[in-house]
Amino acid sequence: MSLSKKIADALDENTRAYVMPWTVAVEDARGRLTLRLTALDSVGLAFTSLEYAVLPRAEWTPESLAAWGQRITNKVVYLMEPLKVLEVDAGGGLVQLRSQSPTPKVDQRNYYEIRLHRDGMLTMERFAFDEAARTRSIVPCQLTREVLDRLIGDLRAAAV
Repeated sequence: MSLSKKIADALDENTRAYVMPWTVAVEDARGRLTLRLTALDSVGLAFTSLEYAVLPRAEWTPESLAAWGQRITNKVVYLMEPLKVLEVDAGGGLVQLRSQSPTPKVDQRNYYEIRLHRDGMLTMERFAFDEAARTRSIVPCQLTREVLDRLIGDLRAAAV
């Protein structure tokens, strides 16, 4: 069974249970996906964190991490804000992607952030940056189930 089918089945199972917050994790031979859900219904969901671990977990070179980040920016073009590679930390084994143009809301800006780690782990979160306090906090990512399915497929395809 594909990872997309496994996550869809897990979401369908929990939609009926209405137990939030909830963490769902599914795995296949190529990867493990973990979602930290804050809301879920038959149309969409909200999550504070999406993690995708490429299996088997071998160490990625700085060049392969940077290429992974570029493939993500080329494939994932349908979120509220387009993504761009913000930083490649070769020494730290980390590539950071962010929204190219954060969404302004009152006194804050919301943006996506994806971090790619040398151990083959991807973490995606959404942040709100408070202009006055100069602080940021995690806010839920809100997606339809169809967009989540496409996102998972694109993140997996980019991790080659």
